[in-house]
Amino acid sequence: MSFSRRQTSTERVRYSASPVAGERSHDAATGNVRPQHGESEEPVTSNVGQNYPYTSETDADRAATIARLVSERDGLAATLSSESTPLDGHDRWWVWKCPTKGCPGLLHAAGYAADKHAVFVVCDGTCGKTYLR
Repeated sequence: MSFSRRQTSTERVRYSASPVAGERSHDAATGNVRPQHGESEEPVTSNVGQNYPYTSETDADRAATIARLVSERDGLAATLSSESTPLDGHDRWWVWKCPTKGCPGLLHAAGYAADKHAVFVVCDGTCGKTYLR
């Protein structure tokens, strides 16, 4: 094989075959990502939106909310001390909507999970549950 010819700037080097429109080397685990022409899109499951923050709050607002919830709910202080570690200094913290069906609450950062890489959050709504985010 000879490599004596020098490539000009207008020529493109192709390292692999051109992709064929619409073909994949394998099927996605979730099926088709986009609907085909003429198909309608299925509604997205509710857990997709739960992974994205709803809003943010100042550290002072977050601390006040957590202090209020600890004073109002029996056992929350013990849960926080046994299952989480204190948060470090940030100016703002993310707030999520509570995933519990029918609960209008928001999830506020209360600490870092003691045994996992996550933020330990507390719901200020009717369910009063804790979650990892």
